[in-house]
This record gives sequence, structure tokens and C-alpha cells, in this order.
Amino acid sequence: MGVVIVLVLSASMSTLSSLVLTSSSTLTLDVIKGYFIKDMEEVKQLLWMRSLLVCFIFLSVVIALDPPAFIAQLMGISWGALAGAFLAPFLYGLYWKGVTKAAVWVSFACGVGLTVANLLFGWIPSPINAGAVAMVSGLMVVPVVSLITPKMEKYKVERIFECLEEKVLVSKRKSIEE
Repeated sequence: MGVVIVLVLSASMSTLSSLVLTSSSTLTLDVIKGYFIKDMEEVKQLLWMRSLLVCFIFLSVVIALDPPAFIAQLMGISWGALAGAFLAPFLYGLYWKGVTKAAVWVSFACGVGLTVANLLFGWIPSPINAGAVAMVSGLMVVPVVSLITPKMEKYKVERIFECLEEKVLVSKRKSIEE
């Protein structure tokens, strides 16, 4: 039981860590430096990031002490939209050279569109189930749209995938023998 609790806590802390680091650096570099203090020195950027880290962690603790019920629903909606938009293009793009740009955009629109439509009209009672429907629809939409839309030029596709053909020397200990 203790191992499971430690695993859940480590996953939660890892997620919080990456969100807080990303949020503080994005806010510092893209908003504060981008719009307000354009010639900010690196030392001041680091100070801003660290200050925002503390603020975001404090805010997270305050929310965690008295979590609103809608947080789980918001997570279900956001993860459903993200998974519905990105899962199919990512998976097919890794293993199939036939994925087209149009299929990726249709998958994005389908995943986010289904999730938002369900949010507005409530066809599927659970946002988690709506996310699952969005993921499955993306897995069906990407190959269909890829088959009927113009393909990328073959030499460009080969250039993209040529890194997979590169031979790499590794020690026997780290290799997976064929």
C-alpha cells in the first residue's frame, strides 16, 4: 500500500513540478520580458521565475487544501480535448509515413470540437467518457482524411524519417539484440 501511495505522490509532484516550471518560465519570458521589461537581464529573469515558482506553489497548496469539486471535471475536459486532438496524429505519425497535414488539423478540430460540443450540449454525461470518444474519433479520422488528401512530397517524408535509419553504436549492456 505504501508503494502505491509513494507512486501516486511522485506522479503528482512530477506533474506539479513540470507545470510550475513551465508556467513560471513562460510567464517570465513571454509575458513579462515580452511586453513589460523588454531588456531584462538573465539574473532578473531567474529571480522572476523563482518568485513565480513560489507563488504558483503557494496557490497550488491553497487550492489543494480546499479543492473545488469542478477541478476533476475541468481536468477531464482539458485532458479529453488534448488527448482527442493529439493522440492520433502522434501515434500514426510515428509509425506511418502517410499522415497528411490536413488529417492532423482535422484531428485537432475533431478532438477539441467534440469536447467543447459535449461541454455545451452535454451529450455524454462524463467528461472522461467524452475524452475517450474524442480519442477514438481521432484514431478513425486521421487515416481516412490522410487517404483522401494530398500527400507531402516523398523526398520530404524520407528526410523526416531518415533519422530512424541511422546506425548507432552502443555497449552490449544497453542494446536490445535482434
